[in-house]
Amino acid sequence: MNQDPPHPCDIILPVYNGLSYVKECISSIIEYTDREIYHLYIVDDCSDTVTERYLLSIAKKHQNITLIRNETNIGFLKSCNKGIEQSDAEYVLLINSDVVVVENWLDRLLACADSDLDIASVNPLTNHASQISIPISSGSNFISMDWSIRQMSHKQYPDVVTGVGFCMLLRRLALDNVGMFDEIYGHGYCEESDLCMRLTTSGYRTVVADDVYLFHKGSASFGDRDERYINNRKIFDERWLSIYKEQYKLFQKADSLAYLRNSLKAPQRWSPLTSMRETYRNIRNQYQANNYIGAAKAAVRGILNLPFHTENIVSSEYVERLSRPGRLKVTYVLHNLTVAGGVLSVVQLVNELILLGVEARIVALYQYPETKQWKSYTCPIIFKNENELIANFPQSDIAVATHWTTAGWVSKVLSTGRAKTGVYFLQDYESWFFPESDVDARTKVKNTYSMIEHKIVKSSWLQKLIQTDGYQSEKIWLGMDLGVFYPRDVIRSGNPAIVAMARPRTPRRGFSVLIDALAIVKNRLKNVDIFLFGDDLSNKTIPFEFFDKGIISNQSQLAELYSASDIFIDASDFQGFGRTALEAMACHTACILTDVGGVTEYAKNEDNCILVPPHQPEKVAHAVFKLLDDDNLRAQITKGGSETASKFSHKEEAKKTLTYFRGL
Repeated sequence: MNQDPPHPCDIILPVYNGLSYVKECISSIIEYTDREIYHLYIVDDCSDTVTERYLLSIAKKHQNITLIRNETNIGFLKSCNKGIEQSDAEYVLLINSDVVVVENWLDRLLACADSDLDIASVNPLTNHASQISIPISSGSNFISMDWSIRQMSHKQYPDVVTGVGFCMLLRRLALDNVGMFDEIYGHGYCEESDLCMRLTTSGYRTVVADDVYLFHKGSASFGDRDERYINNRKIFDERWLSIYKEQYKLFQKADSLAYLRNSLKAPQRWSPLTSMRETYRNIRNQYQANNYIGAAKAAVRGILNLPFHTENIVSSEYVERLSRPGRLKVTYVLHNLTVAGGVLSVVQLVNELILLGVEARIVALYQYPETKQWKSYTCPIIFKNENELIANFPQSDIAVATHWTTAGWVSKVLSTGRAKTGVYFLQDYESWFFPESDVDARTKVKNTYSMIEHKIVKSSWLQKLIQTDGYQSEKIWLGMDLGVFYPRDVIRSGNPAIVAMARPRTPRRGFSVLIDALAIVKNRLKNVDIFLFGDDLSNKTIPFEFFDKGIISNQSQLAELYSASDIFIDASDFQGFGRTALEAMACHTACILTDVGGVTEYAKNEDNCILVPPHQPEKVAHAVFKLLDDDNLRAQITKGGSETASKFSHKEEAKKTLTYFRGL
């Protein structure tokens, strides 16, 4: 039991890895919760070494945080019960580690519970939680959603039959009467529904606080998810099906959250083209995985969904209505939201600016489905075409071009007065993506520099090239989420392992050089494992055995791949900065890089990497042999790379970017 002064609520936070989410969750709880009203119990369910180290450090810094460490992984459900057993407060709140809270969130949840002694369970609203979900509105973010909902809320505290376990405030007296989670549900699914049915059939209420909105990623993924849900749903139905159906029918009929959903919803239009694109990608992904039945099912689903697929029609007035007043408004302009390092940099930066209090958002012409799995605190505005983007651009203090193809759009937006200031976020020297013989294309790219006065670059190399073209710029280093990219506790095969970025469709990424180099390596070292990622290689002839990882949209999976490898190779002709190399360094993987471009900002030969000239596969192969033959050198480079990567924090990048924006 804790020794704090009396407080109304104990917060139980089960943790199993997911360090980036865990950090944001704990940070938001500490920042936005009155210290006098809670004690936080973190139940670490045998997380990896780096996560464990972080949790130990945070618990030492805060007297109102207690860390409980499970020696083996016992699962979410049992970890919750273990935390509840430690609690002695009037209320206990269970929260997932992929939740981010907002100002005064707990005060409002407690006010809801205190409004009626029969209320035993309270959920906030969120973007991801079945029947109490309200999607983040286009152009808004989760903090603005909370602000908007507070203005609109009727504080009805409607009954929701079964609450959702992502964030659930429970009355201690009610738990004493009906018990905790039933561990018959194993590692989870349906356990919170079972608890709520025990509560409602005992005369208690399970409600949603319709004046609180939190972010929930819903990122947990398990290989046995479907099977586990089916098994647990069978247990639940055997106990509660008839009563649950009756109560749920009343819940649907009441539709108590309709007033909020209707107030927040944007006008809709039929979008067959978007539907067909997504269907094609789903079919292709299943086909490439040799899941032909899955491909057929994806086709059928796409056909059935086609008449009902809609998209938002977003006006500047709609976005303004859901924006917090008095905040800096920054809009990043992407051509498409696709799986690419430059796009990820923008999404990551927008997330951090939102946490710093900015009304930051993204506009684009299309969003690839894979990017919807990324952590994003905002919902992008997807316009039908360039004209619609310019005509309906949200009122902004700053509009940011992110590629040469978007610079003209921002220039036109500035001329309409919808943005006060323009910034050009130059992530690469894009004119060099075209061959020297294509003078017109290179000139076209360079002509965009004059369209926007202010410029941000990632490296001194890029800054000098832009200066040679006659323009000044502000250098702000790219940052990484070091809660994602760190050395994972992975099981190795025992063979030497090489991982490389292979992107044949992207200009200047050195694909043919990489393949030639790896062919030399494979010819000499038969037992080496080679992993390639970054593109669809199914139609490419590659003269050696390798593991095709394709396009990796899940950054945690990418970190695990780096961690399982001895060497990372980037054979690009040049890089504007070289995000992947820093990611690999952060995961303790020795890097072989070309000695041209933005990587020279941080890459030091035989200190934190091996540098080789571009276009020379023999030298790439020689560097591989050198690292695999010399354990001491590889260890030295790995250590140097780790120290280098630790200096490139995405939070520092956001702070410096915000300082620059405010200066404008």
